[in-house]
Amino acid sequence: MRFRQCLRASLILAASTLLGQGARAAESIRVPMITPLTGSIAVLGQDSKKAAEIAQETINAAGGIGGRPLTLEIVDTQGRPEIARREMERLTREGRAPVVLACDISAGTSGAAQFAESAQVPLLNGSAVSADILARGYKWYFSHQISSDDEATTAFAYMQTITGAKPLADRRIALLYEDSPRGAGTGERLRKLMDAKGINVVSETTYNRADRNLLPVMRKVQDSTPELVVWIGYTEDVVAGLKAARQLDFKPFVLGIGGGLGDPRLPELVDAAVIDQLRVANVDYFNPDIKRAAAFREAYVKKFASEPSSYAGTCYGAIMTLKVALEAALKTSPDLTPASVRDALRTLDIPGDDTITPFRFIRFDPANGRNLGAEELVAAWVDGKRKVTVFPAGIAVGKPVMLP
Repeated sequence: MRFRQCLRASLILAASTLLGQGARAAESIRVPMITPLTGSIAVLGQDSKKAAEIAQETINAAGGIGGRPLTLEIVDTQGRPEIARREMERLTREGRAPVVLACDISAGTSGAAQFAESAQVPLLNGSAVSADILARGYKWYFSHQISSDDEATTAFAYMQTITGAKPLADRRIALLYEDSPRGAGTGERLRKLMDAKGINVVSETTYNRADRNLLPVMRKVQDSTPELVVWIGYTEDVVAGLKAARQLDFKPFVLGIGGGLGDPRLPELVDAAVIDQLRVANVDYFNPDIKRAAAFREAYVKKFASEPSSYAGTCYGAIMTLKVALEAALKTSPDLTPASVRDALRTLDIPGDDTITPFRFIRFDPANGRNLGAEELVAAWVDGKRKVTVFPAGIAVGKPVMLP
């Protein structure tokens, strides 16, 4: 009798264990993603949301993560630090998310990273470039994205490439950037780098990204008579500035940095002739013509009938990286926890060819969470209508336009 009771109890336990495993296997893996769906920088969030849809469909069509479907919960931050922090608290304390993805600007990501550190929940950054966040030495922050230091280095290297026979030190170069942590961070780093190399900065002009009348700003830059303007901005302010340059008949070479001057919608928002006259090139995180991005580009164009922006590309790349980390975490335990996901992110080593970005590899620095393999590219506008990757040589599809 006792044997039968023990056998029955064992069978019940085994059955309940199998049922629990089956329920867990069917349970969706929920990952919150914070991004600015509304507000002055909503274009970044809307593009990131589209990328998240493609990523989720791609991952789930291939069997999900450890056999479980992925559900990305999109949360609007408006790009504001106080909202990002509030949402992080809700997601980690009430929602008990084991990890949060940030496809947000630097200001919003900074607020989220601060709370992630105190809550001890990993935050994977897919968009923000501020090196100031990395300088804080957070242990729960992982930046898949390049940093403002990378942007400054790439911009300087490209300027050296296009200067031709006339040395860069003899060129007249102006810096123009919006005054958020993102724009100012890269602008100030580039100026210091140029100062150290003896490069002449004829003017350094800042503006607020919410300002849609940039005529006085562009006139100030024009008065410094630059040959090349290095311009760090978002799509909305870049459009306002390009229209002001046309009004002033101001036609320097322009080297952009970030998503603004590389936005694929730019020819729809500004006369393509203006983009062509300024010989615009852009230091960027992504361009859809690089070989490794072909499958993502095809899926994006099919679903949305438009080219993916750099915002979409970098967010998609971060989601696919997180997929690898979650799969690794599930191998150690069927229950995802902040600690297991953090440990998986710490040990990632993904080859560059397995990404859609120009990265050499994906591996996070244990000291600050920086992606040690992050690199950028430069894409130049052709006829003011399409972008072609022109730098670095290893992934270039076309050739850069040289300064006269």
